[in-house]
Amino acid sequence: MKQLIWLAVMLFAWLIAARPAVAQKSYETLLQQLKKHPKADTVRAELLIDACVAATFRSDTTVLKMATEANRIANTLGYELGQIRSLNCLGNYYFSRSLNDKATQYYMQALRLAEKRGDYRNIVIGKSNLANVFSNNSDTARSFRRLARAVHLMLANTNTVSQNRAAILTNLANAYAQQKEYVKTIQVYEQVLHICRSQGIGFGIALTLDNIGKTYYDLGQFTKALSYLEEAKTEIERHHVDFVRAKNLNNLGRTYLSLDNIPQSLRYFRQAEAIARQTGDNEGLMDIYFALQQSYRKSNDFKAAYMALNQYISLKDSLFTIQKDKTIQELNTKYETEKKDYAIRTLAQQKQITELESERKTGLIYTILAIVVALSVVAYGLFARFRSRKQRELLTTQLQEAERRIAIEQQARDSELKALKSQMNPHFMFNALNSIQEQFMYGDKQVANEQMGNFTYLTRQILQVSGKKKISLATETDILTKYLELEKMRFPQDFTYRITLSDDLDEDYHQLPPMLVQPFAENSMKHGLLHKPGPKELSITFALSEDEAFILCTVEDNGIGRARSAEIKQQKGPARHVSFSVSATEERLKLLDQSGSSQPMVQFDDLVFPDGSAAGTRVTIRIPLG
Repeated sequence: MKQLIWLAVMLFAWLIAARPAVAQKSYETLLQQLKKHPKADTVRAELLIDACVAATFRSDTTVLKMATEANRIANTLGYELGQIRSLNCLGNYYFSRSLNDKATQYYMQALRLAEKRGDYRNIVIGKSNLANVFSNNSDTARSFRRLARAVHLMLANTNTVSQNRAAILTNLANAYAQQKEYVKTIQVYEQVLHICRSQGIGFGIALTLDNIGKTYYDLGQFTKALSYLEEAKTEIERHHVDFVRAKNLNNLGRTYLSLDNIPQSLRYFRQAEAIARQTGDNEGLMDIYFALQQSYRKSNDFKAAYMALNQYISLKDSLFTIQKDKTIQELNTKYETEKKDYAIRTLAQQKQITELESERKTGLIYTILAIVVALSVVAYGLFARFRSRKQRELLTTQLQEAERRIAIEQQARDSELKALKSQMNPHFMFNALNSIQEQFMYGDKQVANEQMGNFTYLTRQILQVSGKKKISLATETDILTKYLELEKMRFPQDFTYRITLSDDLDEDYHQLPPMLVQPFAENSMKHGLLHKPGPKELSITFALSEDEAFILCTVEDNGIGRARSAEIKQQKGPARHVSFSVSATEERLKLLDQSGSSQPMVQFDDLVFPDGSAAGTRVTIRIPLG
């Protein structure tokens, strides 16, 4: 599945940056033209962008430098088309390295510029780019929505056979593949293949043939798969599509293994291994070792199978350890940075208080001088005294107001710090990593890889949004989804959840403070669902209040209820840990509410069946939009 995603992305990356009706030049030719044209004008910007496009399949480290320079020139000149194309190149660079958050940032900037210009072609490109990111994050629903809008725009402009349509269809096929709808996947890829052949897109033909072959392999039709993969191998060599060579050889090896042709499978696996070692593709190398041990085992070469399996396990453990260490280091760095920022803000506030005190002392000195003058000139002295008294009163009022504002800001920071601590709960991270490790050792390796990706994405998102005042509703629901997927590993197969948005909410427009809902979802699972036998359900709903001043979030579970949960806690003895995440969230909401409403920001309701037994708990959260 990951291979299909990568091929779709790389095909699209080349197509979105290419200029229509302009012949593509070789990378070497473009570099020579750049040396001859050092002037920072639109010509150099376009040459830099074209060089980024031509280097798409070369993994050239200068791509980022060229895209950045092109964007700087376009910004200086106010050249909007160059801005859009260079931003897309920057997004492609980060997306090709799985840095989805940075890729999304650049893709969104490019899309906004395209919509401002009414540039139909680049609007389609922007929506398709975002669909790629959502697809890579396994958010198939949002990916489909973006693709559907892009397809609608293309059909509205009678664009049926073009490079852009091939790219859109490739992404659509990839979305079907993620849902394991392989028949629809092949049907869409056949349309892509037709467009690529009619337009003479050589690398597109090679990539699409390999994708079709991999899909037939997933369907278990190994003979058909072999036919497409062998043809893809020929096209890859003809058009020098080097970055996919190892994956194609690996696919061929797996197909021959499934057809019990062990010598051929071993030959292709060894070729794929050599290329993966040369390019440093450790994830691909790990897959190759696992397939190699299967081939050796089928050929009764158990010693070689044992060695290949050891290499697979060693590489897997190494990658897991590196990822875990990197995640922990990021969390520690973020924590230390927050401490330093907090200390700096505290010093600044103390300095402000000192300055105000100094001003008040200065005012007193001026008052004494005014009284001395008043002794010689009575009339003027009375006036000066009156004026001095008013100044003191005003200064005192300002000082009191400043102290009150500082106290409120201090309370808000304390509340946000508590919320941040609850978001970075070390027990949750420890449990999640242990559950993923257990999946690697005894469970489903594919599930373990997906959950490791969810964990990495979740921690990166928490680090990214923790310093922000507000985030989009789409980002909040995305973080909630990844969090619930990780928590789902703690339950048997009887836990389900649902996140729903009402039609009057725009997930990309409406914003709310980050990580407000997560503590309530955590409480529902920990106190309501964990001890409940049978099916466990959690529902999170977002809607807009009637006066459109609040987002109303409802967290409802079918757990054991608050009364039974309290009994269980009492049976376990005195609590050793006082939870503060929910109370911290309530404090944040009160500080954000400027309406002066007397309604509670958080309301708990106990749900009961007709016979009076507990049916679960509902929490309603009022999130101010101001």
